Amino acid sequence: MMTIASVVLCGILTICPQPDPKKTRVYKQAAEMDYGPCIAATVGIAKDNITPKGLVIRVDKEKQAYVLFDTELLRVTAAWTGAWLQLAGRAYADDSNDYPWIGAEPAFFTPVGPGWAQGDSLADPRPKPGDGPLPADWARFKGLYLHGEKVVVSYTVGTVPILELFGVEKRGDSIGFTRNLELGPTDHELTLVVAADAPSGEGFGVTASGANLGVRFEVRDGQHLVHLPPLKERSAVKLLILSRKITGNWTDVAAEPLEPLTKGGPAHWTESVTTTGVVGKGPGPYVVDTLTAPEQNPFKSWLRFTGIDFFPDGRAALCTWSGDVWIVSGIEAGLEKLTWKRYATGIGQPMGLKIVDGKILTVARDQITRLHDLNGDGEADYYECVNNGIKLTTNFHEFCFDLQTDAQGNFYCTKGSPIWAGSLRATDHSGSVCRISRDGATLEILATGLRAPNGLGISPDGEVLCTDNQGNWVPECPINRIKPGGFYGFVQKDQPAREREKPILWIPMSVDKSSGGLVWVPDERWGLPKGSLVLNSYDCSVSLVLREKCADGEQGGVVRFPLKFPSGVMRGRFNPVDGQLYVAGLRGWSSAAARDCAFQRVRYAGGPVVMPLNVVTKKGGLEVAFSGPLDPASVADSENVGAVGFNVVRTGNYGSAEFSLKDPKKSGRDPVEVKSAKLLPDGRTVWLDMPELRPMTNLILKFRLKAADGSPVQHELDYTLHQVPQ
Repeated sequence: MMTIASVVLCGILTICPQPDPKKTRVYKQAAEMDYGPCIAATVGIAKDNITPKGLVIRVDKEKQAYVLFDTELLRVTAAWTGAWLQLAGRAYADDSNDYPWIGAEPAFFTPVGPGWAQGDSLADPRPKPGDGPLPADWARFKGLYLHGEKVVVSYTVGTVPILELFGVEKRGDSIGFTRNLELGPTDHELTLVVAADAPSGEGFGVTASGANLGVRFEVRDGQHLVHLPPLKERSAVKLLILSRKITGNWTDVAAEPLEPLTKGGPAHWTESVTTTGVVGKGPGPYVVDTLTAPEQNPFKSWLRFTGIDFFPDGRAALCTWSGDVWIVSGIEAGLEKLTWKRYATGIGQPMGLKIVDGKILTVARDQITRLHDLNGDGEADYYECVNNGIKLTTNFHEFCFDLQTDAQGNFYCTKGSPIWAGSLRATDHSGSVCRISRDGATLEILATGLRAPNGLGISPDGEVLCTDNQGNWVPECPINRIKPGGFYGFVQKDQPAREREKPILWIPMSVDKSSGGLVWVPDERWGLPKGSLVLNSYDCSVSLVLREKCADGEQGGVVRFPLKFPSGVMRGRFNPVDGQLYVAGLRGWSSAAARDCAFQRVRYAGGPVVMPLNVVTKKGGLEVAFSGPLDPASVADSENVGAVGFNVVRTGNYGSAEFSLKDPKKSGRDPVEVKSAKLLPDGRTVWLDMPELRPMTNLILKFRLKAADGSPVQHELDYTLHQVPQ
């Protein structure tokens, strides 16, 4: 049994001051893209009224009517008609660090604060605005349902589950916005904020119509409130917000039950796109195959890949910076027919994707989202909020990067710091590694001090590793092994400088300017030993990571694979069906990439793989073990191995120069003597006699050797030496 009632609120159209027009270049791809009926974004309506985690919901396509819903405070920030959004920010334009603003003056708005009262209190319980969502016992956003063009948001107020659908009512040229709520039963009154007075001080007049349930209205401190009485049964209530200037009969507005809209609706993106891949050719044991992306598609979706994972059957799911998720099937040896299906849209700049128990999850600026296809039509109908507790500023760089899980099913992601932020203060979640429980109920900050931690990896043994990107307080790109409570170098605005945990290694800027994700080799099908670690780089490269235990921690290095990629390599996963590495990436920030996106397979084509695999540092030299047998004569030739070294220094400046080992006041690299080299009896390990070996941030070893079969072995090993036995 459900009770249905309607309530009419009459008032003037309020005006919220807009900023000066942004002098920003908006890409054609962003302006033309169909984002679907809802998009998550940080959105401003005034300088003192910004929604860090907002849903911009299109409530009427014909009339261009929109609502901005705040998923942290569960308020309707604003409603308007006309232009959609003033696009800005790095997702849309390359010369702006700003966030979008609503595209027209609002019909009504609410101030920053809870959208629903707790008891009789509407005081914001958070220490400061932007400090995350309301406490879970006050209110909690649960997700949204899509049903055709209708978007139903789901949340709780206390223990009361609520569904809400926004819409418009039209009488000729007049429009009123509606809030259709389905809620209850409840044993107590609930109070919601409907609108604020206009800046002029003029307010709303309120009348009720229809079979109302005893709804009360109140104006308190310039805010117009609706009090819903205790409800003995689940009830539907509809609020209509009108300009006082509008005339006519509006009493026939009827509420509707919303639960039927939560079962899945008609598909939006019925057209799939077919492409043909390109199989690469040698020479070498590894080749790069291209899975051609549907950059020309019916939805004008701007494809820039930021996350990837595989279903057990070998299908891939990829997310894009502009908020899409696509599913790719037909991934076979020849790549003759790849079928791309648009699965989800409107996610708030996702930077990681993981498939768990057959469900696709993404991590974005606002939350971790689990996607559900409720009716089996190949599209997500329910966007479930797993957790939205990570605090967010308006800075363009505050992405949540990567998404990983451990053996217990906990989720991990990293949180960027605000950079070039002027007076903007960071939150205590900025620059952190986050762990979220499998059920989404708890959020834990494992470590802090990260600047732009674009990549993350959880080892088979449960180790947490993450990368960071060179910049202020980060002299070069490091790979960090995360210790609970650890600090990893980046100092937020107005914080004192402090020592950081030593990274496993520092990577020279000539090798990697912008590190990405980390992935472990799962088995022997890829030509390297199981457990080998691979680093992806937005600098259009893939490297093998070497790790060495030392007395006070760990040190290591990287060896780049001699492969070329047309776009930045953000994420990598191994396909469980063929055992090969697939990488996905984009061109977005400053980059030498040639293309906006790429999805590629790094395929082991057979034959010996001979590259540095392991290093042991000893007194007076190094043992470098290779993954395949070497030619002894080429090792013994003193012309075939060389070394240089330098140090970088961590300061508040952007990056670091390379400083001489011999004179730290001078910049430059110094030769490091390799007195001799010899091949040890196993035929794979090279002993390098280096009597002057000392700790240094960067040791660069260059090998020009031959494998046992005579094929060339030319590699650069970039190594960090924290400790050298004496």
